[in-house]
Amino acid sequence: MARFLSSKPLAAALAALLLLVAVPAFAAEALVKPVPVPDLSRLPADKAKALRDARIDFEKMKPTLVGDKLAGAYALLGSFYAQGGFYPEAAVALEDAAALAPNDARWIYAQGILARIQNQNPAAQQYFEKAFAIDQHYLPMRMALVNIRIEQGDLDGAKKLLTDYTAGNPSDAVSYAMLGEIDLKQKRYAEAVEATNKALANDPQATKLYAQLADAYTGAGNAKAASEARAKVGQGAPSLGDPIMLGLLQTQVTPPAPAPAQSQAADKNEAAAPSGVSPAALRALTPTREAEFLLETGQYDAARQKLDGALRSRPNDSELLYTYARVEAADGNLAQAKSRAQAAIDANPRDPAAWAVLGRVLEMSKDDRGAQEAYEKSRAIDPKSDAEVAVGNLLMRNGRYDDAAASYRKLAQAAPGDAEAWTRLMAAQAAAGKCAAAIREINGVLAKDARNGILMQLFVRLTATCPASTVEEKRMALDYGEKLYHQSDAAPVAEAYALALAANGKWDDAAKIQQGAMFVLVRNNRKGELPGYRDFLQQFQAHKLPDKPWPPMSTLLKPERPAPDVKGAAR
Repeated sequence: MARFLSSKPLAAALAALLLLVAVPAFAAEALVKPVPVPDLSRLPADKAKALRDARIDFEKMKPTLVGDKLAGAYALLGSFYAQGGFYPEAAVALEDAAALAPNDARWIYAQGILARIQNQNPAAQQYFEKAFAIDQHYLPMRMALVNIRIEQGDLDGAKKLLTDYTAGNPSDAVSYAMLGEIDLKQKRYAEAVEATNKALANDPQATKLYAQLADAYTGAGNAKAASEARAKVGQGAPSLGDPIMLGLLQTQVTPPAPAPAQSQAADKNEAAAPSGVSPAALRALTPTREAEFLLETGQYDAARQKLDGALRSRPNDSELLYTYARVEAADGNLAQAKSRAQAAIDANPRDPAAWAVLGRVLEMSKDDRGAQEAYEKSRAIDPKSDAEVAVGNLLMRNGRYDDAAASYRKLAQAAPGDAEAWTRLMAAQAAAGKCAAAIREINGVLAKDARNGILMQLFVRLTATCPASTVEEKRMALDYGEKLYHQSDAAPVAEAYALALAANGKWDDAAKIQQGAMFVLVRNNRKGELPGYRDFLQQFQAHKLPDKPWPPMSTLLKPERPAPDVKGAAR
């Protein structure tokens, strides 16, 4: 998630304090407002107790938290109150979260969702714009702005937001489906056909889109194609996962099935659900999700209490058990974590996540052989499992670059749109000294997906640093790098362009672009990444071309071993 410092001096100073030093709890308190305690008397007794317990847990943990973890705790409290329908109280809690972590787009976006729920659309738009300025990668934030642009009649503005996204994410279905809808509104029927077909190619189960496709074909005058599309219309819709939104929506008691006369209104209400999520998905936090929130904010004892309570009624729930393993691992209790992970596998040997968690725990314990075996079992069950990246990282760390490349390649083939898989695959190839083969491989993918910004950036990095690259290939890398740079000032894009400049002998320009990339890192509060960028800068200034697409300390070339949370392990 991208971060930046506010242009206001006081806000910038507060952000720097929060993000770069451990501020005392009393200093953080100066930033926040007291969260009102809502009147719970109108709620059923069990729900009132749950909210009351959540507030007690929050007040108990609040003095021990600072910075981002304190912000997360306020956000969690806000989500509980929002689910209960206590929107003013939730708004204060989220405002506090955003004040404590002003560069975390999640809490600002959550403020926008809450405003939207209350029909405060101008305020919602301001929050969404602010969140999007920080993080342009989380698709639901972009879609929130797209919907507002459409409501305001700014179809061209909405379309630009979507085309910017699809340029780097060509395998997404939701964005192409929305592009098709906008093209249809603008009577650009040929473009509507193209966009809707791309959405269906990316998600063949989204059969509701055939109705949109049929309308587009009708507008284009192709009655036969329209009829064929209409015959394929089904109930499947492209899915836009938005856990932030789901965590804020009010829990509803499932109503009885509507009478026939009510069905049209029910359909309308379902279609109006935010982000296209069906009412069945609008549920309260499960104990597992509550524990995950608590885990994220470092509240390990509170997470254990939630999981213990849930396990009393569901002792063989593998998800509860491996979540417990994650809590123990984060807190540095690796023996207990291993026991919990093994219990999750015993409960459900076909759960790929349980095997992946066991692998991570074993890797933390420096049992790489056992970790690899666990990861292998996870990915045997689910080829798209996170274990595919995990085992690749393990192999990279042990210098087994060819094996790591094979692992990353499996994930890239199983999920062709996975940018991380392709990036790690190219890093493994480069580390193995096979940059020429990597270039051929990435060229093959680019031939099918020529507008993919991530793939283009990989081509630029590989071609610029590979000794086997020809003069013409290096010129091509420079052209690609320049185009990418003019589209985005992101630090990795600028660094790729700097590499291409250096490969073409433009040393001074390479150094200037690299210095600009480093400025962007500082501006976005990512100072921890500066050493790698400084390494390349020094080489450019010495008129030397790096021999790898990434600096030696890059986690792509040397993935870090998973480790417990520092604070947790120290207790």
